[in-house]
Amino acid sequence: MSDNITVKKILILAVNPVNTSRLRLDVEVREIDAGLQRAKKRDQFKLEQKWAVRSRHSQRS
Repeated sequence: MSDNITVKKILILAVNPVNTSRLRLDVEVREIDAGLQRAKKRDQFKLEQKWAVRSRHSQRS
Protein backbone atom coordinates (compact mmCIF):
# COMPACT_ATOMS: atom_id res chain seq x y z
CA MET A 1 0.00 0.00 0.00
CA SER A 2 1.24 3.46 -0.85
CA ASP A 3 2.10 5.95 1.88
CA ASN A 4 0.30 8.68 -0.10
CA ILE A 5 -3.20 7.39 0.63
CA THR A 6 -5.46 9.95 2.27
CA VAL A 7 -7.67 8.47 4.96
CA LYS A 8 -11.24 9.72 4.68
CA LYS A 9 -13.40 10.06 7.78
CA ILE A 10 -16.93 8.75 7.86
CA LEU A 11 -18.74 10.66 10.58
CA ILE A 12 -21.92 9.23 12.05
CA LEU A 13 -23.96 11.64 14.16
CA ALA A 14 -26.68 9.86 16.10
CA VAL A 15 -29.52 10.91 18.33
CA ASN A 16 -32.77 9.33 19.40
CA PRO A 17 -35.25 12.20 19.87
CA VAL A 18 -37.23 12.39 23.10
CA ASN A 19 -40.78 11.03 22.96
CA THR A 20 -40.02 8.72 20.02
CA SER A 21 -39.70 4.97 19.85
CA ARG A 22 -36.22 3.61 20.40
CA LEU A 23 -34.09 3.55 17.27
CA ARG A 24 -31.55 0.77 16.80
CA LEU A 25 -28.75 3.18 15.98
CA ASP A 26 -26.08 1.09 17.67
CA VAL A 27 -27.01 -1.93 15.55
CA GLU A 28 -26.94 0.13 12.37
CA VAL A 29 -23.51 1.59 13.16
CA ARG A 30 -22.18 -1.87 14.00
CA GLU A 31 -23.39 -3.16 10.62
CA ILE A 32 -21.79 -0.21 8.81
CA ASP A 33 -18.52 -0.86 10.64
CA ALA A 34 -18.62 -4.59 9.84
CA GLY A 35 -19.21 -3.83 6.16
CA LEU A 36 -16.34 -1.39 6.14
CA GLN A 37 -14.04 -3.98 7.74
CA ARG A 38 -14.87 -6.40 4.90
CA ALA A 39 -14.12 -3.80 2.22
CA LYS A 40 -10.97 -4.13 0.14
CA LYS A 41 -10.00 -0.50 0.70
CA ARG A 42 -10.91 -0.42 4.40
CA ASP A 43 -7.57 1.19 5.31
CA GLN A 44 -8.61 4.29 3.39
CA PHE A 45 -11.48 5.05 5.78
CA LYS A 46 -11.90 5.83 9.45
CA LEU A 47 -15.31 5.55 11.08
CA GLU A 48 -16.05 8.14 13.78
CA GLN A 49 -19.18 8.16 15.91
CA LYS A 50 -20.78 10.89 17.98
CA TRP A 51 -23.82 10.02 20.06
CA ALA A 52 -26.57 12.15 21.61
CA VAL A 53 -25.73 15.00 19.27
CA ARG A 54 -27.54 18.29 19.75
CA SER A 55 -28.27 20.71 16.93
CA ARG A 56 -26.01 23.37 18.42
CA HIS A 57 -23.08 20.92 18.23
CA SER A 58 -23.44 20.53 14.47
CA GLN A 59 -23.90 24.28 14.01
CA ARG A 60 -20.60 24.94 15.79
CA SER A 61 -18.81 22.48 13.53
